[in-house]
Amino acid sequence: MSDPIQISETDHLIASGAYCRCYEHPENPDLCLKITTDNPKSVKRFKADLAYFRTLHRIQTDLSMIADYVAPCTTNLGPAHLFECVRDHDGTVSNTLEHYLKTQPEHLDAFFHALQDLGQYLQKNQILVSDLHGRNILLQRSADHALTPIVIDGLGERVAIPILNLFDSLVDAKIVRRWNRFLDKLQEAHPSLSLPLERAYLSKKK
Repeated sequence: MSDPIQISETDHLIASGAYCRCYEHPENPDLCLKITTDNPKSVKRFKADLAYFRTLHRIQTDLSMIADYVAPCTTNLGPAHLFECVRDHDGTVSNTLEHYLKTQPEHLDAFFHALQDLGQYLQKNQILVSDLHGRNILLQRSADHALTPIVIDGLGERVAIPILNLFDSLVDAKIVRRWNRFLDKLQEAHPSLSLPLERAYLSKKK
Protein backbone atom coordinates (compact mmCIF):
# COMPACT_ATOMS: atom_id res chain seq x y z
CA MET A 1 0.00 0.00 0.00
CA SER A 2 1.48 3.35 -1.06
CA ASP A 3 1.99 6.22 1.37
CA PRO A 4 -0.72 8.92 1.48
CA ILE A 5 -0.20 11.83 -0.91
CA GLN A 6 0.82 14.89 1.07
CA ILE A 7 -1.34 17.94 0.24
CA SER A 8 -1.12 21.46 1.56
CA GLU A 9 -4.61 22.85 2.20
CA THR A 10 -3.46 26.29 1.08
CA ASP A 11 -0.59 25.82 -1.39
CA HIS A 12 -2.26 23.12 -3.51
CA LEU A 13 -5.88 24.28 -3.39
CA ILE A 14 -7.36 25.00 -6.84
CA ALA A 15 -10.99 25.55 -5.94
CA SER A 16 -13.48 24.82 -3.19
CA GLY A 17 -17.21 24.26 -3.59
CA ALA A 18 -20.16 23.11 -1.55
CA TYR A 19 -19.55 19.43 -2.28
CA CYS A 20 -15.81 19.01 -2.88
CA ARG A 21 -12.41 20.68 -2.77
CA CYS A 22 -9.98 20.35 -5.65
CA TYR A 23 -6.19 20.30 -5.17
CA GLU A 24 -3.20 20.19 -7.48
CA HIS A 25 -1.26 16.94 -7.27
CA PRO A 26 2.05 17.79 -5.53
CA GLU A 27 4.09 15.54 -7.84
CA ASN A 28 2.11 15.12 -11.08
CA PRO A 29 0.91 18.33 -12.81
CA ASP A 30 -1.37 16.31 -15.09
CA LEU A 31 -3.51 15.23 -12.15
CA CYS A 32 -5.65 16.88 -9.51
CA LEU A 33 -7.32 15.48 -6.41
CA LYS A 34 -10.91 15.91 -5.30
CA ILE A 35 -11.96 15.49 -1.68
CA THR A 36 -15.59 15.63 -0.58
CA THR A 37 -16.68 18.23 1.96
CA ASP A 38 -18.75 17.71 5.12
CA ASN A 39 -21.94 18.56 3.25
CA PRO A 40 -24.38 15.64 3.85
CA LYS A 41 -25.09 15.40 0.11
CA SER A 42 -21.48 15.40 -1.04
CA VAL A 43 -20.67 11.68 -0.74
CA LYS A 44 -23.92 10.61 -2.43
CA ARG A 45 -23.38 13.05 -5.29
CA PHE A 46 -19.78 11.96 -5.74
CA LYS A 47 -20.76 8.28 -5.85
CA ALA A 48 -23.26 9.10 -8.59
CA ASP A 49 -20.56 10.95 -10.54
CA LEU A 50 -18.14 8.02 -10.28
CA ALA A 51 -20.81 5.53 -11.31
CA TYR A 52 -21.50 7.61 -14.40
CA PHE A 53 -17.79 7.76 -15.24
CA ARG A 54 -17.63 3.97 -15.03
CA THR A 55 -20.47 3.77 -17.54
CA LEU A 56 -18.75 6.21 -19.89
CA HIS A 57 -15.52 4.21 -19.66
CA ARG A 58 -17.31 0.93 -20.26
CA ILE A 59 -18.95 2.10 -23.48
CA GLN A 60 -15.73 3.91 -24.52
CA THR A 61 -17.26 7.35 -24.82
CA ASP A 62 -15.18 10.16 -26.31
CA LEU A 63 -14.10 12.16 -23.24
CA SER A 64 -12.03 14.78 -25.05
CA MET A 65 -14.06 17.61 -23.48
CA ILE A 66 -14.39 16.03 -20.03
CA ALA A 67 -11.81 16.08 -17.23
CA ASP A 68 -11.61 12.31 -16.88
CA TYR A 69 -11.68 10.29 -13.68
CA VAL A 70 -8.48 8.31 -13.01
CA ALA A 71 -8.51 6.43 -9.69
CA PRO A 72 -9.12 6.60 -5.94
CA CYS A 73 -6.23 7.44 -3.63
CA THR A 74 -5.40 8.37 -0.04
CA THR A 75 -4.01 11.68 1.21
CA ASN A 76 -3.03 13.25 4.49
CA LEU A 77 -6.42 15.03 4.33
CA GLY A 78 -8.36 11.81 3.88
CA PRO A 79 -9.67 9.69 0.97
CA ALA A 80 -9.53 11.39 -2.43
CA HIS A 81 -10.02 10.74 -6.12
CA LEU A 82 -7.64 11.52 -8.96
CA PHE A 83 -8.84 13.39 -12.05
CA GLU A 84 -7.16 14.90 -15.07
CA CYS A 85 -5.94 18.42 -14.35
CA VAL A 86 -6.78 20.88 -17.14
CA ARG A 87 -3.92 23.26 -17.92
CA ASP A 88 -3.20 25.86 -20.57
CA HIS A 89 -0.23 25.57 -22.92
CA ASP A 90 1.97 27.47 -20.44
CA GLY A 91 1.26 25.03 -17.60
CA THR A 92 -1.13 27.19 -15.60
CA VAL A 93 -4.44 25.69 -14.48
CA SER A 94 -7.10 26.72 -17.00
CA ASN A 95 -9.65 29.35 -15.97
CA THR A 96 -13.41 28.92 -15.88
CA LEU A 97 -15.91 30.26 -18.38
CA GLU A 98 -17.30 32.38 -15.54
CA HIS A 99 -13.89 33.96 -15.04
CA TYR A 100 -13.55 34.92 -18.70
CA LEU A 101 -17.07 36.32 -18.98
CA LYS A 102 -16.32 38.61 -16.02
CA THR A 103 -12.80 39.66 -16.96
CA GLN A 104 -12.64 39.55 -20.77
CA PRO A 105 -16.14 40.26 -22.16
CA GLU A 106 -14.54 41.76 -25.28
CA HIS A 107 -13.69 38.18 -26.37
CA LEU A 108 -17.30 37.01 -26.06
CA ASP A 109 -17.41 35.71 -29.63
CA ALA A 110 -14.52 33.32 -29.03
CA PHE A 111 -16.04 32.07 -25.78
CA PHE A 112 -19.35 31.30 -27.45
CA HIS A 113 -17.67 29.57 -30.34
CA ALA A 114 -16.14 27.23 -27.74
CA LEU A 115 -19.53 26.79 -26.04
CA GLN A 116 -21.13 25.93 -29.36
CA ASP A 117 -18.52 23.18 -29.80
CA LEU A 118 -19.20 21.88 -26.28
CA GLY A 119 -22.97 21.69 -26.72
CA GLN A 120 -22.62 19.80 -29.99
CA TYR A 121 -20.05 17.47 -28.42
CA LEU A 122 -22.32 16.60 -25.47
CA GLN A 123 -25.24 15.90 -27.78
CA LYS A 124 -23.22 13.87 -30.27
CA ASN A 125 -21.73 11.67 -27.53
CA GLN A 126 -24.93 11.53 -25.45
CA ILE A 127 -23.20 12.78 -22.30
CA LEU A 128 -25.49 13.94 -19.52
CA VAL A 129 -24.34 16.73 -17.20
CA SER A 130 -26.54 17.26 -14.17
CA ASP A 131 -24.97 20.53 -13.00
CA LEU A 132 -24.10 22.87 -15.85
CA HIS A 133 -22.83 26.34 -14.93
CA GLY A 134 -19.99 28.69 -15.77
CA ARG A 135 -17.78 27.48 -12.92
CA ASN A 136 -17.88 23.85 -14.06
CA ILE A 137 -16.54 24.61 -17.54
CA LEU A 138 -12.89 25.48 -18.13
CA LEU A 139 -11.58 27.11 -21.30
CA GLN A 140 -8.21 25.54 -22.07
CA ARG A 141 -5.94 27.85 -24.08
CA SER A 142 -3.49 26.47 -26.65
CA ALA A 143 -0.31 28.20 -27.83
CA ASP A 144 -2.19 29.65 -30.83
CA HIS A 145 -4.91 31.01 -28.48
CA ALA A 146 -7.50 28.41 -29.50
CA LEU A 147 -9.99 27.53 -26.73
CA THR A 148 -11.10 24.02 -25.83
CA PRO A 149 -14.03 23.83 -23.37
CA ILE A 150 -13.66 21.14 -20.69
CA VAL A 151 -16.38 20.07 -18.23
CA ILE A 152 -14.71 19.48 -14.87
CA ASP A 153 -17.63 18.66 -12.58
CA GLY A 154 -21.33 17.94 -12.44
CA LEU A 155 -21.46 14.67 -14.37
CA GLY A 156 -23.65 11.96 -12.92
CA GLU A 157 -27.29 11.33 -13.60
CA ARG A 158 -29.27 11.92 -10.41
CA VAL A 159 -32.74 10.73 -11.36
CA ALA A 160 -35.35 8.61 -9.62
CA ILE A 161 -35.88 6.32 -12.65
CA PRO A 162 -32.44 5.81 -14.29
CA ILE A 163 -33.79 3.13 -16.64
CA LEU A 164 -35.30 5.96 -18.70
CA ASN A 165 -31.77 6.85 -19.79
CA LEU A 166 -31.67 3.67 -21.85
CA PHE A 167 -33.82 5.39 -24.47
CA ASP A 168 -31.73 7.51 -26.83
CA SER A 169 -34.57 9.89 -27.65
CA LEU A 170 -35.19 10.67 -23.96
CA VAL A 171 -31.48 11.19 -23.30
CA ASP A 172 -31.20 13.52 -26.29
CA ALA A 173 -34.22 15.54 -25.15
CA LYS A 174 -32.74 15.84 -21.65
CA ILE A 175 -29.36 17.01 -22.98
CA VAL A 176 -31.03 19.65 -25.16
CA ARG A 177 -33.30 20.86 -22.35
CA ARG A 178 -30.50 21.12 -19.79
CA TRP A 179 -28.09 22.79 -22.21
CA ASN A 180 -30.54 25.45 -23.39
CA ARG A 181 -31.60 26.15 -19.80
CA PHE A 182 -27.93 26.56 -18.88
CA LEU A 183 -27.50 29.17 -21.64
CA ASP A 184 -30.55 31.10 -20.44
CA LYS A 185 -29.24 31.12 -16.86
CA LEU A 186 -25.86 32.27 -18.11
CA GLN A 187 -27.53 35.30 -19.66
CA GLU A 188 -29.46 35.97 -16.44
CA ALA A 189 -26.19 35.88 -14.50
CA HIS A 190 -24.58 38.37 -16.89
CA PRO A 191 -27.34 40.84 -17.83
CA SER A 192 -24.86 43.44 -19.07
CA LEU A 193 -23.62 41.08 -21.80
CA SER A 194 -25.56 40.40 -24.98
CA LEU A 195 -24.78 36.72 -25.22
CA PRO A 196 -25.25 35.27 -28.73
CA LEU A 197 -27.42 32.46 -27.37
CA GLU A 198 -29.00 31.57 -30.69
CA ARG A 199 -25.62 30.34 -31.91
CA ALA A 200 -25.23 27.81 -29.12
CA TYR A 201 -28.78 26.51 -28.55
CA LEU A 202 -29.31 22.82 -29.29
CA SER A 203 -32.26 21.24 -31.11
CA LYS A 204 -33.60 17.73 -30.64
CA LYS A 205 -32.42 15.14 -33.12
CA LYS A 206 -35.00 14.17 -35.71
